[in-house]
This record gives sequence, structure tokens and C-alpha cells, in this order.
Amino acid sequence: MGHETGREPWEIERSQWLQRVRELEQRERELLQQLRTQENLNSKILDALPMDIFMEDAEGRTIYANQATYKRNRLTEEELLGRTLYDFFPYEVAERFRRENLEVWRTGRLITSEGTSLVGGDEIYLYTGKTLICPDEQTGEKLLLGFALDITDRVLAEKSLRESEERFRKLVDQAADSFFLMDGSGQFLDVNRQACLSLGYTEEELLTMQAGQISSFPAGELLRLHERVVEEGMIQLEDEFRRKDGTRLPVDIRLGLVQVGDKQMVLALCRDMTERKKAAEKIEHMAYHDALTGLPNRWFVHKRVMECTAGKKGQAKPLAVVMFDLDHFKVINDSLGHKAGDRLLQQVAERLRRELAFADTIARLGGDEFLLLVPGVDTEEEALRAGRSVTELLKEPFELSGQKISVTASVGIALYPRDGGTMDSLVRSADIAMYRSKELGRNACRLFAPSMKDEAKERLRMEVLLREAIVEKQLVLHYQPKLDLRSGRVYGVEALVRWNSPEQGLVYPGAFIGIAEETGLIVPMGEWIVREACRQCREWLDAGLGPLTVSVNLSARQFAKADLGRKIAAILGETGLPPNLLELELTESTVMGNPEEAARMLQSLKELGVCISIDDFGTGFSSLSYLTRFPIDTLKIDKSFISRLEEEQANGAIAAGIVSLAHSLHLKVVAEGVETQRQLDFLAAKGCDAVQGFHISRGLDPCALEAFLQQR
Repeated sequence: MGHETGREPWEIERSQWLQRVRELEQRERELLQQLRTQENLNSKILDALPMDIFMEDAEGRTIYANQATYKRNRLTEEELLGRTLYDFFPYEVAERFRRENLEVWRTGRLITSEGTSLVGGDEIYLYTGKTLICPDEQTGEKLLLGFALDITDRVLAEKSLRESEERFRKLVDQAADSFFLMDGSGQFLDVNRQACLSLGYTEEELLTMQAGQISSFPAGELLRLHERVVEEGMIQLEDEFRRKDGTRLPVDIRLGLVQVGDKQMVLALCRDMTERKKAAEKIEHMAYHDALTGLPNRWFVHKRVMECTAGKKGQAKPLAVVMFDLDHFKVINDSLGHKAGDRLLQQVAERLRRELAFADTIARLGGDEFLLLVPGVDTEEEALRAGRSVTELLKEPFELSGQKISVTASVGIALYPRDGGTMDSLVRSADIAMYRSKELGRNACRLFAPSMKDEAKERLRMEVLLREAIVEKQLVLHYQPKLDLRSGRVYGVEALVRWNSPEQGLVYPGAFIGIAEETGLIVPMGEWIVREACRQCREWLDAGLGPLTVSVNLSARQFAKADLGRKIAAILGETGLPPNLLELELTESTVMGNPEEAARMLQSLKELGVCISIDDFGTGFSSLSYLTRFPIDTLKIDKSFISRLEEEQANGAIAAGIVSLAHSLHLKVVAEGVETQRQLDFLAAKGCDAVQGFHISRGLDPCALEAFLQQR
């Protein structure tokens, strides 16, 4: 058979062997291809990783690096492979890496680290790891496998976040408000610096505490507040925190939810309300108190009366409303100035505060009007006692700029509930009673009576009519003759105002002068009287009836006007009356109210050339030293002494004394109110210079006076 095929056995064996070799070669090629494919895949995988992968031998030479390593270090394969750390890094950095490598070679464990590295002049942050591997178990050769991850972005982000948190923390710690971060139980988890400062605790102390330990809210209420925050997201409330020292801190609180990780926390923003509350209290105090005196004002009185009368009908406690104003305060203001008037009001207020402890409320209603509320007063005697305490209190003079100033008050009293059920009605009733005190002579105290309402209405009606009378020129002057006792001749007249009312006919001054003084109408009225008297006197002079002096009474308000001298001079210029024929009469009380200022004013008037007379002399408390200083020409004995000359020997002695005193001072003496021949004879015997009164003549209109003069 072998012969037939032409092949020898060895040839067949050789052929089979060659076939086996070819198969093995093919298998080897396939395995090599698979290996190359796997290596290529591994290389691609390593090159695709976003981190440096490298291997070093025991000598520290780089034997492998992936593409990321080349790219980050900006090196080629030729520049990197076979090189050591010292070829790429500064010595200090290379040394640090070398120490890490030696530790890996020594221990065989994985070592990781974070640090900076300079690449192309740029500083980057790396996370590195190194360990040992044994790629060939047969040889047992070990290599150092390392990786380096560029964490610059993460580190910078963390740094930025950290800086942002630090800035936020600084802002929070520098904030004027307190911050508290709490969990659901109210446990403080974080607080800012202001919270510690406001409450007096350290941060460590506060972080061991709960909200209930500083809040005035009970535990149950705090729980409900937390539920509200969860439901509404944010709520606002006010509270008073307890400080470490036990004092209270008023705060405005805003509670809101914040997410911290996977937990919901409550953030409390608390603002110190101390200054705001003080400001609110100050505003409230200003709203209810008088700025000048510090006393409660009308609004406070309104509130207090409502509180005092708040009981049920029939159960409200009695209350006295004592209202008063200072008599002739306008004169003080006009003569001494408003600053002096303000100082007087302040001194009155201080004296009231100091002395009237029985009053529940002492208030200033405005101007020179004051009011007392005295609860528990249910009898007229008690009420009058309270009112009279005011007049007694004011008896001691006040001192203004070194001068002693005496003031009196007119007091009116209303009782609750008898005289009114509201603040307005009670004050109105007390006001009516106060004006009744003025009408009855001032420096007095009166209880309200229902009949006074009609009187007040009549007074108001009279005021309106009086204003109209001035505008409509319904005022007229009558003139009362003055008789010289030595010559028996009428040498002058006193101008007396009358109101020629369309409704009431001729009205005498007693019915309207008081109203004119209280309302200030006395000033324009007085100016008209001076002008009309001067005009009429000049007319008589031109008609050959004279010369006659004309006396005009100046009110306290007129005398207090700084421009009085200028106006008198202007009137004399307008009318052409010689100044020596005008006599200005002032009451003793008017000039003694402020003697220093009165002396200056009288001197300025005297320089105009007019005569000065002190009216009603003997009824006041004139100091003889002041009489010698005043540039006066005449003293007029008050008619109260003259009317009782025949009944009381003392009055005759007083009249005689006044005559003697006046003559010793080289002053002329006129007695007014002479109604009988016996009175006239007595005065003539005592040396009185002149008289006037009904015994000589009543006040006469100009025509009647002319006839009277012609008859004499």
C-alpha cells in the first residue's frame, strides 16, 4: 500500500508533524492577536480614564503612562519614559513624592494623598494613590502603580464654598439681629455672636439649651408655634427673652423653615425691640403729656376720665374735676415776654406736682389752664377743699429773673356723675364754674351749678355782640367832670365807655368789661377809647371849652403791650391834642404786678409829656419805695374809702393819710366816688386837691357835658 501511494511512512509522519506545527503557529498567531487586542483594549481603557495612570520600576523610572499623564504634564512618550521624579518636579516636591514611594515599597499598602503640583507654571491640586503590583508572578518582579486625579475644580469649589460660608458666618456674627438654628424640639444647634451678646450667654452655653429656657412662651405654646411654622412656612411674633442676668429682652421674632442636609430645621431671626419700645413709649408719652411742663395733657385726661368712670351704671366711683387758670396771665406774658411766661407755667406745674399729692392726675390743658382729677370726692365740701388748696398753693410768690411775681387763680369744679358723664361735659362744666369765679372777682373757687350754663350762654352771646359793637362802632364815651377843690372849677374829665346796644340800649361797663378783658377785646377797645377821648378833648379845646384834661383808664393788658408808647404818641399826633392834657390812669394792682417793668414803661410814657395817675389807690399793696420810683403825677383815693367816710372813722383816717402821703411825695390827690356834701367838705378840710363823683355829676355824653360846663 505504501508503495502504491508513493509515500513513505516517514513522509506521512513528517507531513503530519508539519501540519501540527502549522496549527500551533496559527494558534500562537491567534493568541498573540488576542493579546494585542486585549493590550490595545486595556491601553484604550487606561487612556480613556480622566486620571493619570503610571508605573515605575524599583529604580523610580517611569516605565508606563497613559495619555492623561502625557497630556496633563505636557510631555511626550520619549520625554517621560525612563525618567524619574527629579526630572519633572522641583526638588522639594520630588522629595515628598519619593518619600511616599519608599513607604509604598516598604509596606506594600496603598497610600493616598492630596497636594499641589506645578504644571507649566500653573498650580493644580492632585489626589494621588500608589501601590505595588506584580505583573509577572513567575519572576516575582514588582512595579509601583500610581494614579493622580486632578481635583483642582473640586478643591477650588470647596475653597470657594468655605470662603462663602466664612463670609456668611462673619456677616451673621456681625449682624445686629440674633440668629438661632433649632431642631423640632427647640434645641439650639447654632447661634450667632449677637445672640450671645444679647442674652449674656456664651455660645457653648446656648448650644446646650432649648428655646423654652429663654422664651416666655410655655412649652405647649412653643409646640404649637413649631406646628404653625411647618404649616405656614414663616410666622412673625413678639416675645420677651430672659437674659442670663434675669432681665427681659423684648424681641421681634421671625420663624422660618430651612433645609439642613436631609433635615428640616427652624431658623429664628430675632430683633432687639428695646430701642423701638423706648421710642414707642416716648411717642406715647409725648402724645399724652405737655411738652412745656411735662404734665399730662388733655388727651391723657380724656383717657383717665374714661378709666375712672368705667364702672357699670350706678357703680362708678365719684370724681371731682378741678379746673383753673392763672388770673391776668396774659399781662405777665405781654410785659415780661413769653419765655418768662413759660418759666412761670413750669414753676406752677412743679409746685402742683410737689404739693398736691391727693390728686390722681395733674394736667395742663393748654395756655395757663390746668386741671386736677380727684377720685372719691362725693361732697361739695370735699370738692371745695380740693379747689381751695390750689388758691392757697399759689399764695407764695414765684421768682422770675430775680423778680417776685404773685399770681392768683380762678377755680371751677365739676363733680361726676352729677355735672357730666363724659370728659368733655365735665370739663365744660368746670370751665363754666371757673369763669363764674372770674366774674365774682377772681382768686376764687366755685362749684358748677346748672344755672351757670345759662350764664355761660349769655356770656358767649355778649362776647359775640361785643365784637360786633367794636366793628359797628356802637361804643360811645361819657365824661365825668373832675372838680378842683381850691378853685371850684372843673379842670378835667374822666372818659367812661358805654355800649349803645341796639338790643339793650345803653349798657354800662360792668356788664361787658370783664368779657372784654378775658377775650382780649379790651386791647382794641382801649385803643379806640384813647383815640376818641383825645379827639373829643381837642374838639373842646378848639371850641374854647378848656383847657380840659381827659383821663383814660388803661387795662392791664394794654399796659403790658410793648408798643403802647408808640401807639399813644401816634394818637396824640393824629388828634393834635397837647400831651399834657392826656392823663393815663392805671390801677395799683396793674403797676405792682411787675414793678421793674412798670417803672420802665411809665418812664417811656412820661417822656411823651402825658400825665400818669394811679387809680383805686389804697386797695392794693403798694410799696412806698416803688411809689417814689414811679414817674406819677396823681393818686386817686378809691371810692370804697370815700363811700364809708361818714360811717367808719378808720376810712377817714386812711383817706387823710393818703392825702398827706401824696403831698409829701409832691403828688396831686383826687378822690373818686364823692356822693355827698359832707364827704366833699371832709376831703376839702384834709387838703384833697380834687374830687369826682355823683355829687358833682354823673358821666355825661359830650353834648350834656358842654351844657354842664357852660352852666358853671
